[in-house]
Formats: sequence, C-alpha cells, structure tokens
Amino acid sequence: MAFITENRPEDWPANSREYKLDCIWDMLDKFEDNPSYKTREVLLSLVSDNDLNQYSSTGRFRFSEYEVELINLIYLRAAGLQINAIKVYLYDLISEATRLQKIYAWTNPIVGERKEPGYSIEVYENGLPLPLKLYHFAYQKYTVEKTKSFAEQLLDVVEEINSVCSAEDEIASIAYAYSAMLNDISYMRGSKKEKIWQFNREDLLKILKLEADILSKNNQNPTIRPTRGILMTQISNFILKSRNNYNQDYICKYISKEVAKSTVGNLEIWMGKTENLNDKREQKVVPELFEDESWIDYEWAKNIDFTPCRTYYVSSFSKSINANNMKDGYGECIYGYKNDRIVDLIGPLMMQTFVKRDGCDDDLPDKKDLPAISQVIAFDVLYDIDEAKEELKYLFEVIDAFDINDDEKHLFLQEILQYWILSVKDSSWSDERERRYVLFLYEGYNYLETVVEDGFLKEKTSLFMLPDFILGENPVRNIVKKQMEAKQKATMSKEYLHCRDCLVQDYDFISSMNQKECKCPVCGSLNVDIIYR
Repeated sequence: MAFITENRPEDWPANSREYKLDCIWDMLDKFEDNPSYKTREVLLSLVSDNDLNQYSSTGRFRFSEYEVELINLIYLRAAGLQINAIKVYLYDLISEATRLQKIYAWTNPIVGERKEPGYSIEVYENGLPLPLKLYHFAYQKYTVEKTKSFAEQLLDVVEEINSVCSAEDEIASIAYAYSAMLNDISYMRGSKKEKIWQFNREDLLKILKLEADILSKNNQNPTIRPTRGILMTQISNFILKSRNNYNQDYICKYISKEVAKSTVGNLEIWMGKTENLNDKREQKVVPELFEDESWIDYEWAKNIDFTPCRTYYVSSFSKSINANNMKDGYGECIYGYKNDRIVDLIGPLMMQTFVKRDGCDDDLPDKKDLPAISQVIAFDVLYDIDEAKEELKYLFEVIDAFDINDDEKHLFLQEILQYWILSVKDSSWSDERERRYVLFLYEGYNYLETVVEDGFLKEKTSLFMLPDFILGENPVRNIVKKQMEAKQKATMSKEYLHCRDCLVQDYDFISSMNQKECKCPVCGSLNVDIIYR
C-alpha cells in the first residue's frame, strides 16, 4: 500500500520507535498480499513484546507529524484486518513515548535546554485518532502525577471531559473515543507491560458505568450495531480476563511425542467441536445455574435461552507447568507461552470483501478482498459454582447500568452469555487449571489454511515451531530450537538472557543480576547465557 511521504523526515527512521513502525507497515503489506501462517507470525512477532525491559528507546529523541500519520494508518489497517494485537501495541508505544517525554522534560535543566520543560507531545495531541489521544492524556496524567492508579486517572480525565461537553459533536466524540479505547485495550495479552490495564472489578464497574452514562448522554442505544458488538466483546473480555486476578502465569500446551513429531510436518493445531471434548458436561454447567433462580436479583436475567448461535471450536491449554497429572493425561512434550499471543496465532485466517462506498476516492477499487483474523476469546476456566454465580451477578450489575428497558437487557444478557457457556466446568476438572481458547466460526467467509475434518478444525499455525519455551523430552527439540533462536536474534531489541535448557528469551534478567547466580525465570536452570547485540 502506498504511503504519503511528503512529511517524511530526511533521516527517517532515526530511532527504534520509528524503525519498528516502518517494519510493521511493510509487514502489513506482505500480510495483505500473501496472508498465511508465516506472514502472520512475522507480523505478530513485531508487536508481541512481553517483558518490561524489552522496549528500546535507542536513537534520536523526536516526535514528528509523519510518525503520527503512520500510527493512524497502522491503527486503521489493524482494525480492518481484525488484528487486535497491533492496536494493543500502539497503545503500548504511546505509553512509552509519553513516559519518555516526561523524562526528557525532567532532564532539560540538566542538559542546558533553555526552554521550559513540558510534558506535552504536540503532534500527538493534534494528530492522533480520538481513542489513542484520550489514552495519551490519561496515561500522561498517570505517569506524571504518580498519585493514583491508571484506572482512577482515566476516570478523572473522562469525567472532566464529559462534564464540559454539551454540543452534540462533542458528546459523540467522547462517547466514541472512550468506548473504542476500552474495547481496544480489552484485547490485552496479559504481558507484564499491560498491568495498568488490569482493572480490579470495583474499578472496572466504575469505568463501565461511566461508559453507560456517556452512551446515554449521546442517545446511543447499546443494543444497536455497532455499539452492541463493541460492548459484547469489551465487557466479556474484561470480566473473563479478570478471573484469578488476570493471567499471572505462564501458559502451556501438553502433547504426546507422536503429536510433536507430526506438528513439524503438518504445522497444524487441531481443535475439537464442543461435542467432541473429553468432558461430556461441556456447555451444561452454566445453564444449570439458571435452573434455580433464587440467586438472581433481576427478573430480566431469568429464562435465558442457551441455544448456541454459532459454531464453536475449543483449544485447551494449562497454567500448570511440568504437572505430572497433565503429562500423564496429555503428553510429556510441553510448549510454553508467556502470554495470550496464542489468541492471534490460532484465530483462523479468513478473507473479507470490502465494497467502495459512494463519495470515496475515485482511485480506489470498487471491491477489495482483505484478510482478517477470526474471533477468539481466552479465559481461565472456573471450577467453583459459587464463584461463577458471583461473577454472573457482577455481569448483571454491569448490564443494568445501561439505559435500556428490561426486554433489551434480557436479550443483551442472552447474547453475551454465549461467551460464558464454555467457561465453567465441574470441580472434578480443577487440577488441570485450564486456560481455554474458544474460536468462533461464521458462515459466508472463505477461510485460509483451515479445514474441518472428522469433527476437528485443523489449522496451519507457527504455534508449535515458535513457542516461548519448551520443556520435557521432545523428539523434535533440535528443530524447534533452531527456529526459536533464529526468531529471538532477528527480533532482539537489546541484550537478553537465553536459557539453554528451556530456550526462553528473557529481557528482564537485569533485575536478578545482583543475585549470586543468574537463573532462568521459567525452569530455574543455571545453564544460561547473556546474548548481546
């Protein structure tokens, strides 16, 4: 895709941030031209930072209009391709840039700058799209003042803006910015860098109630598209991810040696339909909770129809590393992941057709086919019935905050509970500590590198060739090791710790350098190296 270059600085790129944006832009072109598990892996590798010390600020300190143009266009392309990891990365980039500006303002007197130190980034304030701009202001207040949590500062900023908005266009702008921003960050992957977005449920309720108030002020009905879809994903993402205080553990997949060998040849992950899972009570636990309505405080929350409205496929991972019961039941080859980047690697690739609307640029084609990643939700499975009821009551309270009638609340709840029906299991399964990924397949799309056979969805993926670490006696370890280390060196931003046993790459090893021995944060091995640029 051609890009406007008239504002491009002559020495672009002059720092790591600019270079990374260029790489993402170029890789978006390659992914659009040749959508596959390979181009998807490379693209996601550019935007899947996990460690706190992974970001590099090497290079010239500056912000430019060209950078803002590039951020805006990447944001729009990511939305069209449904690659939420890219949008999450842009929010993280803005966090780092805003914090860097603060540090620069502090150092002005030291380096002899005559101008007054300031925390603002003018080109961000003037040029970023509304959701990113709102986030920039909230994060700036958070990182400069350091007196409140990010959730509290976000509420303060949005409430202040909302209080002075009276014109219709002003109200519409804050409504769009706030809802879109919340939806974007709800796709967080559970990395160390996203901790400030992990709102506790008390703060989350305040944040969602404020959203409900603003939507009401904007005369925006939550049950009408596209608002309905945004709220469905946003609310379910936040509540389901907030289980067990968000994802604080590594995630792993146990497979047998035979399956490990086959993944090298077919590069596939197999996911079963719900009726083919090994728990014959799948999708039954949540509906059973509604049979006894004594715990439900709202009449509109009763008599729910739980008939599945789409085709679901499930891939099960675990948050128990090196657990004997899991190795005995599923296999001793362990593929580990630091966070939920799994979501973007197993979401089926599909093609969407976009039609040019009236009034668009004449140079644009009448139709254009673009790839996209299908919807996947991730969550810890609950095994406690009382805990599940409390969570559902919390969901009822969130829905009740919106300015809609009881019939609309009932239908909204009925639809959003489709995200819940696979998320609660009987306590007898609790030893598995399952991290579950549910894929939604829709009719009418052309899916790529994906086939349904014998009740399984078989999909090409880099998941087993490029995990974050591997454990156990794996017959294809050397093949995987070669691929992992090549990726680690290709994407390295600065020096990192490399474990020769589990092969993990860790940028936060510096925090343990004062210890007598530097050891692997995953397997505890002392068989480690420091890899320098």
